[in-house]
Amino acid sequence: MSRESRQETLDNQSQVSLQIKELDCAEEARILKEGLASQSGIGQLDFDVIRGRMDVQYDSEQWSPGRLIEAVQTLGMTASTIADDASPSEEESESTPPSRDRERILIRSGVFLLVAVTVQAWEMDSITKLFSLEEDSHSVSIVASFLYLISIGLGMRAILPKAIQSAWRVSADMNVLMCVAVAGAVLLGDFFEGAMVTFLFTLSEVLEQQSVSRARRSIHSLMSLAPDLARVRTDSGVDEVSTDEVQDGQICLVRPGERIPLDGTITEGISAVDQAPITGESVPIEKQPGDPLYAGTINGSGSLEFRVEGTSGSTLLTRIVRLIDQAYRRRAPSEQWVDQFARYYTPAMMMLSAAVMLLPPTFEGWSVESAGTWFYNGLVLLVIACPCALVISTPVSIVSALTAAARNGVLVKGGLSLETLAGVKAIVLDKTGTLTTGMPSVTSVRCVADITHQEAVALATGLQQHSTHPIATAILTHAEQHHDPNGNSVQVEEIAGRGIEGEVDGRKVWLGSVRLATERGVEESLLEEVSPDPGTNLVLLGEGSQLLAVLYLQDQLREQAAGAVKSMHQLGVQQIELISGDRTDVVRQVAQEVGLDDWHAEQLPEDKIEAVSRLHEKYGVVAMVGDGINDGPALAAADVGIAMGAIGSDTAIETADVALMSDEIEKVPWLIHHSRRTLGMIRQNIFVALAVKVIFVVLTFIGYSNLWLAILADTGVSLAVIANSLRLLRTKTS
Repeated sequence: MSRESRQETLDNQSQVSLQIKELDCAEEARILKEGLASQSGIGQLDFDVIRGRMDVQYDSEQWSPGRLIEAVQTLGMTASTIADDASPSEEESESTPPSRDRERILIRSGVFLLVAVTVQAWEMDSITKLFSLEEDSHSVSIVASFLYLISIGLGMRAILPKAIQSAWRVSADMNVLMCVAVAGAVLLGDFFEGAMVTFLFTLSEVLEQQSVSRARRSIHSLMSLAPDLARVRTDSGVDEVSTDEVQDGQICLVRPGERIPLDGTITEGISAVDQAPITGESVPIEKQPGDPLYAGTINGSGSLEFRVEGTSGSTLLTRIVRLIDQAYRRRAPSEQWVDQFARYYTPAMMMLSAAVMLLPPTFEGWSVESAGTWFYNGLVLLVIACPCALVISTPVSIVSALTAAARNGVLVKGGLSLETLAGVKAIVLDKTGTLTTGMPSVTSVRCVADITHQEAVALATGLQQHSTHPIATAILTHAEQHHDPNGNSVQVEEIAGRGIEGEVDGRKVWLGSVRLATERGVEESLLEEVSPDPGTNLVLLGEGSQLLAVLYLQDQLREQAAGAVKSMHQLGVQQIELISGDRTDVVRQVAQEVGLDDWHAEQLPEDKIEAVSRLHEKYGVVAMVGDGINDGPALAAADVGIAMGAIGSDTAIETADVALMSDEIEKVPWLIHHSRRTLGMIRQNIFVALAVKVIFVVLTFIGYSNLWLAILADTGVSLAVIANSLRLLRTKTS
């Protein structure tokens, strides 16, 4: 069918997501793709092996979800639909439970194999002869042969239907290879090896299914952080209801030690809340009325009441899980390479196997003994040809790495971003909110006139006690920390762009910038005398034309900033630059304290983009770390954009390549190390899988391998690379 005619059949396009019970390996994905993609009315097919899911675009006039399920069944698999609006947790619970058919087949086949081995060992007076590579060591009686055939027949129940479907499509998948290998062993009279191949292949599928299921459970364990029930205040008291039934604006109660069920804002109570499940922060955060709460976080020792914002399907935790879920579908470069390699690898191995069967006997001279020997060696190569260990190791590594990062409060948008981070050679850092806290704090108070420190702070707090401006917050926090009294104010009025004035404790005072002080008549020489050091801002307190006191404020450097920069240098990052729109003296001081390679001050957004481009040309892969809002253009221009403190910013979560849910700059070097470890593990897996196959190819040619050893080695390497990949799940930031 031509591309044009195929497109015409998809004019009435629909899409459905199917849960495939048996989709545990890329081999099943290939079977589904070959069986469906060529049919009229079927558009794009997307597979998620880790979640056992297939997304199908189809022509609604030719296909329906029911017919698609039937088509999957003809390919030897079982499917069920997934609701479009189902969350990942709902998807897992509503999908068909993992099949136990393979386990039952394995047990029955294994029992008959064990009995057959026992009978043959008794007949031969030695069980060790069964595992010998000598040709005359496998003589078998009629009784043992019959038991072996029963074991083979039971094991083939799961393999044969798929093999027939593949043969009908003229496609040689792993099921066909196994059937040919087993049939060849039986024809050669090697009943023991045929039964062992069948049993070990079924065992490998069962173990692989269980390993992939573990990876699936690790994904959905994130959603289990939020409880299913919530205590809601009603007219009749407090009722415990499902979180799905709680409406926006309702009041919920949380006892000490309980998990927060939904997102919201505290209305009553003070407590420390452990936000580690979302942000990865090790220290609980003090929360009071007006502060936000997030589903899945853990309440401390105080009782809280909060007003629900949104619903159970719109919590921050749900959005994070959905984005992680989408990230799994963004294929990493290594995963794409492995798939392309496997596409050519399997046919090449089949051609090599055919060559082994035909060419040596042709050159040696055809005889029953020669043909039998090389036919058997060709069968061994067919078993070795299984690409499952090679193909499954990469997606399991990516899934494990992304899940581990999410558990540590780092949201990475797919394998591409993860692999790109591994090659970062230059990093651009924003200042405010990245290297510094982004919130000013009062570092000192200098009294100029005849006034005490407490009196100056009382007048300043009196003017600012009802303001939410960052400077007001800094002054009020300073007063609280030093136990200074707050003044009582009346008739407070804001002076746009310059400050504030009003009556505090009976005195008419003002508080504001140098410009306001100049307008009120303060002498310029006095203003020059109290001017701040580089990196410090000042707020002036005055009465009429008299300057009373000066409050010095500074954007505090994050405690871990210098250590994080040092760690990035140790990881081999060649250039780390600070690009900020702040004043030159402030930026210079921060850069020197942190230990950066270069800095640029008073930069506009377009200047930050230019800096990213400049570093990209010189160093290659560049990462940009910013707050995710005003640094948006530069984050987009970088190879990897990393947004700091994204827990309160939907924009950062949705747009950045990487979102650090907390304000911990030290997670940037951890993430680079984590990505490099992941990439290294993928390379290890690929090398081991290929090395084992090469070794067995060589052993086959020199006559030191057989069918059951080949399948045992293939099973072992599959489990080894999966187990190696799952180690990433245990990764911690500290």
